[in-house]
Amino acid sequence: MPQTTITHLSSVGSDHCPLLMEMETREDDHIKYFKFLNCWTDQPNFLDIVKACWDRNVEGNNMWKFHQKMKRLSNTLSNWSRKEFGDIFAKVREYEENVKTMEEQLIQDNSEINRAMLHELNAKYIRSGLDTIEHIFNTGQFATYVWRSFAEAAGIITDHSSLTHLIIQWWSAKYNNEAHKLLLQATPLFICWNLWKNRCASKYGGKSSNISRVKYAIYKDNYKLMNTNFPQIKWPSSWKDLFQLGENCIHDIKVTLVKWIKPPARWIKINTDGSALSNPGRIGAGGILRDQMEAMLLAFATPLGEGTNNQAEIGAAFFGMTWAIQLGYKNVVLEVDSQLLVDWIMQRAKPPWSISTQLQQLQELIRQTHNFRCKHTFREANFVADSLSKRSHKLTCPHMIVNFDSNVFLTQFFI
Repeated sequence: MPQTTITHLSSVGSDHCPLLMEMETREDDHIKYFKFLNCWTDQPNFLDIVKACWDRNVEGNNMWKFHQKMKRLSNTLSNWSRKEFGDIFAKVREYEENVKTMEEQLIQDNSEINRAMLHELNAKYIRSGLDTIEHIFNTGQFATYVWRSFAEAAGIITDHSSLTHLIIQWWSAKYNNEAHKLLLQATPLFICWNLWKNRCASKYGGKSSNISRVKYAIYKDNYKLMNTNFPQIKWPSSWKDLFQLGENCIHDIKVTLVKWIKPPARWIKINTDGSALSNPGRIGAGGILRDQMEAMLLAFATPLGEGTNNQAEIGAAFFGMTWAIQLGYKNVVLEVDSQLLVDWIMQRAKPPWSISTQLQQLQELIRQTHNFRCKHTFREANFVADSLSKRSHKLTCPHMIVNFDSNVFLTQFFI
């Protein structure tokens, strides 16, 4: 609004004082308030700038300190924004002027060409505000900072032209061992996944973007993956140390002697195995009973109908124990290649309800023995029972073989 001033002049040659009225326009000097822009939070160095401003020492009382820190922060962010984004408000004014000019031109000449030009102009500014795959996962400053943070330890050059090229760089990098290979293949996927989660949380979940949170989530995903695949290794709590350990791992080959061990004197050993064509599906069982002289006492292969692999394992053990009790053997070693079955039989783990009835029946047979042991063995030492269980799928009824010469038995069965 114009400013009006009235000045009382001195009275010269008159008994009245003249009044001088002046009207002039002054510059608009209203307070310009600080405006916080959401796009700042997507920049990787935003939090560092805020922290640097806020951590500087200021003398005075608490209100004065708060006022000075806010003033310094607003000035610093304004200058930083102009360098990072340019004059955003000038760009908005330019856009509005361009659209207004085009609309006026369309009013004067409502031609198809002018309408198409107006639509194209609007589309241009709309497209400039949309997220693209490359921007979210690759070329955006937030994404670039995240990729660089993980690529440095891996020796990957982040000077890339596209997201596809960047991922190929990780996947085609030379690896030293299986742990190193897994890190190189999985890390790009974890980076993309966590960048996407961060973008969705920021856009739709009301959360601000956070570099530290995203980097920690990527590290944690890698940590869980390595801990699951290589549980014998104690993985470090930082990405750089974790990657270096994976890169320098030496593949240690351990050789374990696996063989069938005969039972003690006056004992028999039962080796059983279950087989399932699918889970659930057709199941069968196979097993062999041998004495302390390694002589075969009995062998069997039998179909068990429909069920799960766990039901097949218990069914095989039950079938073998039934024949051992019927033949009068009271000192029994049951050997299977399922550690889970051993834990259920020895009551170290609680079985699922679907096999509880079968397990109770097996326990009834065990109580009829004088001495009983249940052991786990590797599949290589249980190959006879494994072969018999697979043969059961070709049968329609139980197949029993009794021959006290084990060599004759094996020749008859496998030839």
